[in-house]
Amino acid sequence: MDNHELFKTGNKDHAQLGFTLLELIIVMVILGMMAALIIPNLSIREGVVLKAQAREVIARLRYARRSAIVEGKQKVVILYQGQKGEEGEAAHDTPKPKADPGHWVSRHAFVECHRALGDDKADNAVSDQKEETTACEITFFPEGGSSGGEIILSDQDYQAKITVNLITGKIKSDIFGNEDEQEN
Repeated sequence: MDNHELFKTGNKDHAQLGFTLLELIIVMVILGMMAALIIPNLSIREGVVLKAQAREVIARLRYARRSAIVEGKQKVVILYQGQKGEEGEAAHDTPKPKADPGHWVSRHAFVECHRALGDDKADNAVSDQKEETTACEITFFPEGGSSGGEIILSDQDYQAKITVNLITGKIKSDIFGNEDEQEN
């Protein structure tokens, strides 16, 4: 048998040594499609933590409103600005987030509270409290109303605005990507 017969295309003795160009192109297309699906989702993670914290605040507010109506007693929700100790651990003076359903501590998000218009008593109470850890306090009444106000959680370029209606106590929320999107 001579060498010419060994390398004929139909010869069964011919062994394949590597990949064809078509196989390499198919693998590259599959890798490109996977990268196109995964890479855009990495930037979404920045706002995920803020959205989760906004959902936690909304859940606490709704629970307090329902409890006030059902039990016939005022319920107060206090939101704390999370603080970090020297070693990066939570400060000891802020309560544990799960300790009381009426208390919530932010994690890396800045908490800002704007009181409802005409609520002078609440404005004075907030200005008298010069604690750096307490950011916001909202009271729900047995009739369904509340002290009202607007809570803004912000983290990096994202903001979550939670509005509590003064008369009905209903809670609404909006999450913005950055300052440009807020204006639209």
